[in-house]
Amino acid sequence: MAYNEVILLAISLMGVTALINVLSFRSVRPVGPTGDVPMISVLLPARNEERNIGLVLSTLSDQDYPRYEVIILDDSSGDATGRIARQWSDTDSRFRVIRGEPLPKGWGGKSFACHQLAQEASGDLLLFIDADTIHSRRSISSAVAELSRSRAGLLTVIPRQVTGSFWEKVILPLLHFSTFCFLPMPLVTLTRSPKLAMANGQFMLFRRDVYRLVGGHEAVRTALVEDVWLSRLVKEHGFPLAIRDGADVVSCRMYQSLPEVWAGFSKNLFAGFEYSLPMISAVMMFNALTSIVPFVALVGGLVAGGSTDPWFSQVVGQTAIIIAIRLLIALRFRLDLWPALVHPVAMVMLIGIAVNSCRWVLGGGGAQWKGRAYDFRKPRVTH
Repeated sequence: MAYNEVILLAISLMGVTALINVLSFRSVRPVGPTGDVPMISVLLPARNEERNIGLVLSTLSDQDYPRYEVIILDDSSGDATGRIARQWSDTDSRFRVIRGEPLPKGWGGKSFACHQLAQEASGDLLLFIDADTIHSRRSISSAVAELSRSRAGLLTVIPRQVTGSFWEKVILPLLHFSTFCFLPMPLVTLTRSPKLAMANGQFMLFRRDVYRLVGGHEAVRTALVEDVWLSRLVKEHGFPLAIRDGADVVSCRMYQSLPEVWAGFSKNLFAGFEYSLPMISAVMMFNALTSIVPFVALVGGLVAGGSTDPWFSQVVGQTAIIIAIRLLIALRFRLDLWPALVHPVAMVMLIGIAVNSCRWVLGGGGAQWKGRAYDFRKPRVTH
């Protein structure tokens, strides 16, 4: 089989996977509380989040769910995060602020913050959220109803992704692209394989007993992509995992500039490949062959006037499928459509970020995030 045919086949398989995933991906339905409702603890780690903390707390204060508490951990913030959070706790008895302890050696900052929050929680359900999330009035009620309906041990949702700057719109959709082209979502629910698992740390709702049985965040204390490792532990222990589209109940703006996107992705990318240089290199090479080379060949063929050559029709097919995938995902997740046309630019940036992520770790300094450095070459997960 010729090179172009192999690439076309690979891209076609990506397209089929994306189509199946999009068609089968269920949404969290916005519903109010019904019947007996369990107590839920909303757990919010916050480090230098003065830009976001007021907005997320305002949306949490207006929930229609009757039984919940909100615990905020001020993780040694150097800005006004703690002061803003305490203003809310002073006026709303459902809110409580705790000061984070110094980060122990051998812990990731977020995992340790979440571990402390879980120890303070009194709820039957534990909802871990990020400080950059924004919640509809029925966010908690809808998530609790979906957890009950799915009978899962862990429900995680993908919020509606809010983007503002040019590079946010170009790069961030690759999160959806990578997930929906390569992870067969139906098998996440239908199989018990922990390799077919994922979670989004922006919104994770656990049954308290399940969280304890899998070891909680202490079990993944050195994993920078702790959400994925927790989802694997949930499946390893035999509990169902549910992943849903939460666009109708929660939104999130992860980053607000190219430097923030670059740093955030650099922190997680090499860790997401378990610090395997061969693995991340192979995936980035595959991305280059399927998402960059076809577009370069298309432009080159048009310039050279070779549009009548047989290989050119295959190149057209390759680029058309990639753009179709991007448009399909953009429509499903309410993203801008135009970034699909600059997909190879996004992939060039992702490869650059991957190089930087490897450089941080292999260079000896470790991954950098919010003033901390983490040199965890291999996540130690306890069972």
